[in-house]
Amino acid sequence: MNKIRFVNTVHSLTFTLMWTFLACTSVFGQQIIINEFMASNASTISDGGIFDDWVELYNPSNSPVNIGGMYLTDDLTNPTLSQIPTNNPSATTIPAGGYLILWFDKEPEQGPLHVNAKLGSGGESIGLFASNGTTQIDAYTFGPQLVDRSEGRTTDGGSTWAFFTQPTPGATNNTSVGGSTAPTPTASVRGGIYSNSISVS
Repeated sequence: MNKIRFVNTVHSLTFTLMWTFLACTSVFGQQIIINEFMASNASTISDGGIFDDWVELYNPSNSPVNIGGMYLTDDLTNPTLSQIPTNNPSATTIPAGGYLILWFDKEPEQGPLHVNAKLGSGGESIGLFASNGTTQIDAYTFGPQLVDRSEGRTTDGGSTWAFFTQPTPGATNNTSVGGSTAPTPTASVRGGIYSNSISVS
């Protein structure tokens, strides 16, 4: 009797674990991708006349995905910085193979696509987290940005990033690349006051 009860318990536990795994996969396994962004928007695309920072999300799947309840952040150590509202699925659903622009303007009161953060043109991170507040769906850490140059994946959802001279917010990343920033130069001698001539490289 005890052996039968033990076997039934094991089967029940196995089923529960499998169901939990599949449920989590269906909720958190939807790979929404950070596809393009602009952290120094002077004239490219406006939000009601204001040129705010923006991030484009891409849905590579064959089904629409509602991102309501997920979190966006510019600080990966604070994944729950800004939650996407759940009460407007018509605005927060990304169609299959489609794109969605979110404004990083620190004005969430303006609507469900406004994030309570701003991007730093000197470089920082963008993170998208699941509605549980801990599962990272996608993230990207970037360096210094140029005015009216976006940075994005050179093919939608690809692993290679580049600067775009012609940004494509809300559309496929098929434009020309270029305009990247040079790394910060370093000097062989520390700054200071010297009494004799020195050679610097």
